[in-house]
Amino acid sequence: MAEDSVTGVDGTFEPAPPPLLSDPLSGLVTGANLPTQRRDEHLPVAAPKLPTPDDLREAVDAALEEEEPPPPQAPAPPPPPAAETPTGIMRPLRQWPSAAAVARTLRATRERIQAPPAVRKPAGMRSGMTVVIVIVLVTVVILYFVITSLADTFSQLFG
Repeated sequence: MAEDSVTGVDGTFEPAPPPLLSDPLSGLVTGANLPTQRRDEHLPVAAPKLPTPDDLREAVDAALEEEEPPPPQAPAPPPPPAAETPTGIMRPLRQWPSAAAVARTLRATRERIQAPPAVRKPAGMRSGMTVVIVIVLVTVVILYFVITSLADTFSQLFG
């Protein structure tokens, strides 16, 4: 086996602990030399006992006895017999509207199309001009305060 020049062992086993407890605050400054001997290569290891087939059979039987079988379920009742229809003939999915209902719908649609549209009175010019004047006044007031504040700031800086 190869030996390390520092510890004297090849690094496959950890070295034995130092003989005395060193000062925990000093770290490795104490200079305790690690022993060059390593632990025995063949340590006794306890091997587990393998179960025999009889032991396995007994464990399986005990586990199966602990399980309770599910209660037998009653068979589902048969579905009610459906009304038999002749093969190839199906009932219509929806009823078609009668001719009178279709005629009423068409007549109502024609009357609605032919009715003259409701006469609308255009909005007067006064309402539009009022909105424009209010917006202009608000803008003038805001600009007045911005300009006076700017003039006051310049007068304090350079005055």
